[in-house]
Amino acid sequence: MLPKDFISMNKKIVIGIPPKAHLTLALDEVNGFREIGYDCNYITYGRNDQSINVFNKLIGVIKNAINIVFALYKFSPAYLYLNSRFEPVASTRDAISLLIIKALYFKNVKIIIKTHGSDFAVFSPDSGFFTKQVVSFLAKNVNAWFFLSSEEKDIVYKNNPSLGRNAYVTANVVDSKRSVHSRAFQTEFKLPDNKFKFLFVGRIVREKGVFAILESIPYLPFKDKCQFIFVGDGPDLNELIALSEQLKVTDNVSFVGFINDDKCDHFYANTDALVFPTFFNEGFPMALFKAVAAGLPIITTRIRAAKDHLIEPDNTLWVSGESTSTLVDAITRLYENPGLRESMSLNNRKLGEEFSRHKVVTQMHQTLSTLA
Repeated sequence: MLPKDFISMNKKIVIGIPPKAHLTLALDEVNGFREIGYDCNYITYGRNDQSINVFNKLIGVIKNAINIVFALYKFSPAYLYLNSRFEPVASTRDAISLLIIKALYFKNVKIIIKTHGSDFAVFSPDSGFFTKQVVSFLAKNVNAWFFLSSEEKDIVYKNNPSLGRNAYVTANVVDSKRSVHSRAFQTEFKLPDNKFKFLFVGRIVREKGVFAILESIPYLPFKDKCQFIFVGDGPDLNELIALSEQLKVTDNVSFVGFINDDKCDHFYANTDALVFPTFFNEGFPMALFKAVAAGLPIITTRIRAAKDHLIEPDNTLWVSGESTSTLVDAITRLYENPGLRESMSLNNRKLGEEFSRHKVVTQMHQTLSTLA
């Protein structure tokens, strides 16, 4: 329920959305704010072309900041909300952008940043004078930080209480309706009817636990009744394929490669369980929570947002990073217990409702209302 003073608030907001990554997430929030009564505008904000040199990247940041200033004068919002990351490069971009905005925009506007991932190298003793000044500037000029896990918020508060006092925990919007069970989809991607389908979705890098998944397969006595489906691309894909041949499990695996989000979402409704043993410090991994919303049983690691929202064995079975033995145990337990899979599926569908567009945006609104 929205606060009683909602009607009296200035509900105009400009949202900086990324050009590519997280674009769907950002547009979900734009539409969510509009649905609860905000007058919402948006503008591109985010990564430049990574192939260009530092000077041209800087020019891009300056141009983008000036475009935001024009949008602010045209719209006169109460809030400027930027999607970003908390790490040295993105934080430097944010600081430069806000410096320009503060210098050129003379009306009052509250600054909100949502961080899609973090690298706390900004707090390391050898981070350098410049990085320390960037963090200090942001701490003074950002009115609210949205992090995607309690762990990130706690680390920020521990290292910079000034910044941490304005830190809040939120979630990403997850729309389970984007994943549809379909015979045509199963046929297109050769998903077998007669095998239990374990799914991994994500960048194919060692830090996502993909090698541990592959190395666990030979130890499964029921492996020939299963198919392990890897959806994604990355620098370690060729090595992973070579390892599958070395382990003689090519008949038990499928490497789908990169699939755009619109089509990739359907894997969750057409497989039987998600295996996601990442040991990369992700904030709110969408593959994991899309699987939750689709009602898939989960095997994952106890980090960040997973630790905030999931309980064993209600929603997940925990594994330990690169540990093949814990994966073998969890996969076996899940495969051999249909009752566990059924209860986990029901619990996850219910949990997924907490990440609806309305609930996530309403919770963010409640934070914004305290800044007015």
